[in-house]
Amino acid sequence: MMVNVVIAEDDKDVRLSLMNILSTDPDIRVVGEADNGLAAVALARALLPDLMLMDIKMPGIDGLEAAKRVKAIGNAEGRDIKILMLSTFYDDDYVLKSQEYGVDGYLLKGLAFNKLAGAIKNATSGFVTLDRTIYEKQNKIALEAAHKKNELEALTNTESKILKLVVGGKKNAEIAAELYLSEGTVRNYISSMLSKLECKNSRDLVVLGLRAGL
Repeated sequence: MMVNVVIAEDDKDVRLSLMNILSTDPDIRVVGEADNGLAAVALARALLPDLMLMDIKMPGIDGLEAAKRVKAIGNAEGRDIKILMLSTFYDDDYVLKSQEYGVDGYLLKGLAFNKLAGAIKNATSGFVTLDRTIYEKQNKIALEAAHKKNELEALTNTESKILKLVVGGKKNAEIAAELYLSEGTVRNYISSMLSKLECKNSRDLVVLGLRAGL
Protein backbone atom coordinates (compact mmCIF):
# COMPACT_ATOMS: atom_id res chain seq x y z
CA MET A 1 0.00 0.00 0.00
CA MET A 2 1.35 3.43 -0.95
CA VAL A 3 1.84 5.78 2.00
CA ASN A 4 1.33 9.46 1.18
CA VAL A 5 3.59 11.62 3.35
CA VAL A 6 3.89 15.35 4.04
CA ILE A 7 7.20 16.62 5.43
CA ALA A 8 7.05 19.64 7.74
CA GLU A 9 10.57 20.88 8.46
CA ASP A 10 11.83 24.47 8.50
CA ASP A 11 15.44 23.57 7.64
CA LYS A 12 15.56 23.31 3.85
CA ASP A 13 18.60 21.01 3.79
CA VAL A 14 17.04 18.60 6.28
CA ARG A 15 13.76 18.70 4.37
CA LEU A 16 15.46 17.86 1.09
CA SER A 17 17.47 15.11 2.76
CA LEU A 18 14.29 13.52 4.10
CA MET A 19 12.66 13.77 0.69
CA ASN A 20 15.66 12.13 -0.99
CA ILE A 21 15.75 9.33 1.57
CA LEU A 22 12.06 8.56 1.25
CA SER A 23 12.07 8.77 -2.55
CA THR A 24 14.08 5.53 -2.66
CA ASP A 25 11.27 3.54 -1.02
CA PRO A 26 8.66 2.38 -3.55
CA ASP A 27 5.94 2.26 -0.90
CA ILE A 28 6.32 5.87 0.26
CA ARG A 29 5.34 8.97 -1.71
CA VAL A 30 6.07 12.52 -0.53
CA VAL A 31 3.03 14.56 -1.59
CA GLY A 32 3.86 17.86 0.07
CA GLU A 33 6.36 19.85 2.09
CA ALA A 34 6.04 22.72 4.54
CA ASP A 35 8.60 24.99 6.18
CA ASN A 36 6.45 26.20 9.09
CA GLY A 37 3.69 24.99 11.36
CA LEU A 38 0.82 26.92 9.79
CA ALA A 39 1.76 25.69 6.30
CA ALA A 40 1.85 22.13 7.67
CA VAL A 41 -1.69 22.48 9.01
CA ALA A 42 -2.88 23.95 5.70
CA LEU A 43 -1.35 21.04 3.76
CA ALA A 44 -2.93 18.53 6.10
CA ARG A 45 -6.33 20.10 5.46
CA ALA A 46 -5.82 20.22 1.69
CA LEU A 47 -4.17 16.82 1.13
CA LEU A 48 -5.33 14.64 4.06
CA PRO A 49 -2.09 12.62 3.87
CA ASP A 50 -1.62 9.24 5.49
CA LEU A 51 1.25 10.55 7.60
CA MET A 52 3.14 13.72 8.45
CA LEU A 53 6.78 13.97 9.49
CA MET A 54 6.64 16.98 11.81
CA ASP A 55 9.65 18.92 13.06
CA ILE A 56 9.00 19.85 16.67
CA LYS A 57 10.47 23.37 16.39
CA MET A 58 9.18 25.51 13.54
CA PRO A 59 8.26 29.18 13.03
CA GLY A 60 4.66 30.33 13.18
CA ILE A 61 3.37 27.60 15.44
CA ASP A 62 5.57 24.79 16.69
CA GLY A 63 5.25 21.17 15.67
CA LEU A 64 3.31 20.19 18.77
CA GLU A 65 0.58 22.76 18.19
CA ALA A 66 0.55 21.88 14.49
CA ALA A 67 0.19 18.19 15.39
CA LYS A 68 -2.73 18.96 17.68
CA ARG A 69 -4.49 20.86 14.87
CA VAL A 70 -3.72 18.18 12.27
CA LYS A 71 -5.19 15.49 14.52
CA ALA A 72 -8.35 17.62 14.88
CA ILE A 73 -8.57 17.99 11.09
CA GLY A 74 -8.19 14.26 10.62
CA ASN A 75 -10.89 13.53 13.18
CA ALA A 76 -13.27 16.00 11.54
CA GLU A 77 -12.67 14.39 8.13
CA GLY A 78 -12.86 10.83 9.40
CA ARG A 79 -9.18 10.27 8.62
CA ASP A 80 -6.55 9.04 11.04
CA ILE A 81 -3.61 11.19 9.94
CA LYS A 82 -0.54 9.66 11.53
CA ILE A 83 2.15 12.00 12.85
CA LEU A 84 5.79 11.28 13.59
CA MET A 85 7.54 14.05 15.49
CA LEU A 86 11.15 14.82 14.59
CA SER A 87 13.60 16.42 17.00
CA THR A 88 17.33 16.95 17.26
CA PHE A 89 17.25 16.18 20.99
CA TYR A 90 15.25 14.47 23.72
CA ASP A 91 13.04 16.61 25.94
CA ASP A 92 10.70 15.23 28.63
CA ASP A 93 8.09 17.95 28.15
CA TYR A 94 8.01 17.57 24.37
CA VAL A 95 7.62 13.80 24.56
CA LEU A 96 4.90 14.12 27.20
CA LYS A 97 3.00 16.72 25.17
CA SER A 98 3.30 14.72 21.97
CA GLN A 99 1.78 11.73 23.75
CA GLU A 100 -0.97 13.93 25.16
CA TYR A 101 -1.81 15.14 21.64
CA GLY A 102 -1.97 11.60 20.30
CA VAL A 103 1.01 11.64 17.95
CA ASP A 104 2.14 8.27 16.65
CA GLY A 105 5.87 8.43 17.22
CA TYR A 106 8.81 10.54 18.32
CA LEU A 107 12.09 10.21 16.46
CA LEU A 108 15.48 11.84 16.72
CA LYS A 109 16.90 13.26 13.50
CA GLY A 110 19.77 11.48 11.81
CA LEU A 111 18.32 7.99 12.03
CA ALA A 112 19.16 5.56 9.22
CA PHE A 113 16.96 5.29 6.13
CA ASN A 114 15.63 1.84 6.95
CA LYS A 115 14.62 3.00 10.41
CA LEU A 116 12.82 6.07 9.07
CA ALA A 117 10.96 4.12 6.40
CA GLY A 118 10.19 1.39 8.92
CA ALA A 119 8.87 3.92 11.43
CA ILE A 120 6.55 5.38 8.79
CA LYS A 121 5.20 1.97 7.84
CA ASN A 122 4.82 0.95 11.46
CA ALA A 123 2.90 4.13 12.25
CA THR A 124 0.49 3.64 9.36
CA SER A 125 -0.04 0.07 10.58
CA GLY A 126 -1.14 1.37 13.96
CA PHE A 127 2.05 1.04 15.98
CA VAL A 128 3.55 3.81 18.11
CA THR A 129 7.21 4.31 17.25
CA LEU A 130 9.84 5.74 19.57
CA ASP A 131 13.52 6.24 18.87
CA ARG A 132 15.45 3.66 20.92
CA THR A 133 17.11 6.39 22.98
CA ILE A 134 13.71 7.87 23.78
CA TYR A 135 12.23 4.45 24.52
CA GLU A 136 14.98 3.69 27.04
CA LYS A 137 14.56 7.06 28.74
CA GLN A 138 10.77 6.70 28.80
CA ASN A 139 11.10 3.26 30.31
CA LYS A 140 13.40 4.62 33.00
CA ILE A 141 11.03 7.51 33.65
CA ALA A 142 8.06 5.12 33.88
CA LEU A 143 9.86 3.07 36.52
CA GLU A 144 10.77 6.21 38.44
CA ALA A 145 7.18 7.45 38.14
CA ALA A 146 5.88 4.17 39.56
CA HIS A 147 8.24 4.65 42.48
CA LYS A 148 7.15 8.25 42.91
CA LYS A 149 3.47 7.21 42.75
CA ASN A 150 4.09 5.07 45.78
CA GLU A 151 5.69 8.06 47.46
CA LEU A 152 2.55 10.11 46.74
CA GLU A 153 0.76 7.93 49.24
CA ALA A 154 2.92 9.53 51.92
CA LEU A 155 1.39 12.95 51.23
CA THR A 156 -1.19 14.32 53.59
CA ASN A 157 -4.76 14.84 52.37
CA THR A 158 -4.18 18.59 52.00
CA GLU A 159 -0.89 18.08 50.17
CA SER A 160 -2.62 15.70 47.76
CA LYS A 161 -5.33 18.27 47.05
CA ILE A 162 -2.73 20.98 46.46
CA LEU A 163 -0.69 18.73 44.16
CA LYS A 164 -3.76 17.99 42.02
CA LEU A 165 -4.46 21.72 41.73
CA VAL A 166 -0.81 22.43 40.84
CA VAL A 167 -0.98 19.75 38.13
CA GLY A 168 -4.19 21.39 36.92
CA GLY A 169 -2.33 24.66 36.35
CA LYS A 170 -3.64 26.57 39.34
CA LYS A 171 -1.50 29.35 40.79
CA ASN A 172 -0.78 29.67 44.51
CA ALA A 173 -3.38 32.42 44.98
CA GLU A 174 -6.06 30.33 43.26
CA ILE A 175 -5.17 27.26 45.33
CA ALA A 176 -5.30 29.32 48.52
CA ALA A 177 -8.75 30.68 47.64
CA GLU A 178 -10.13 27.25 46.70
CA LEU A 179 -8.85 25.52 49.83
CA TYR A 180 -9.42 28.48 52.19
CA LEU A 181 -5.74 28.75 53.03
CA SER A 182 -3.27 31.62 53.00
CA GLU A 183 -0.79 31.85 50.13
CA GLY A 184 2.03 31.43 52.64
CA THR A 185 0.52 28.18 53.86
CA VAL A 186 0.20 26.93 50.29
CA ARG A 187 3.86 27.77 49.67
CA ASN A 188 4.82 25.86 52.81
CA TYR A 189 2.85 22.81 51.69
CA ILE A 190 4.48 22.93 48.25
CA SER A 191 7.91 23.24 49.86
CA SER A 192 7.12 20.19 51.97
CA MET A 193 6.08 18.22 48.88
CA LEU A 194 9.23 19.21 47.02
CA SER A 195 11.26 17.79 49.87
CA LYS A 196 9.21 14.61 50.27
CA LEU A 197 9.13 13.82 46.54
CA GLU A 198 12.70 14.97 45.86
CA CYS A 199 11.59 17.48 43.23
CA LYS A 200 13.55 20.62 42.38
CA ASN A 201 10.62 22.90 41.56
CA SER A 202 6.88 23.08 40.84
CA ARG A 203 7.49 22.10 37.22
CA ASP A 204 8.90 18.79 38.43
CA LEU A 205 5.82 18.34 40.62
CA VAL A 206 3.58 18.81 37.59
CA VAL A 207 5.52 16.27 35.51
CA LEU A 208 5.46 13.81 38.40
CA GLY A 209 1.76 14.32 38.98
CA LEU A 210 0.92 13.82 35.31
CA ARG A 211 2.95 10.65 35.10
CA ALA A 212 1.31 9.37 38.26
CA GLY A 213 -2.08 9.85 36.63
CA LEU A 214 -3.31 12.85 38.61
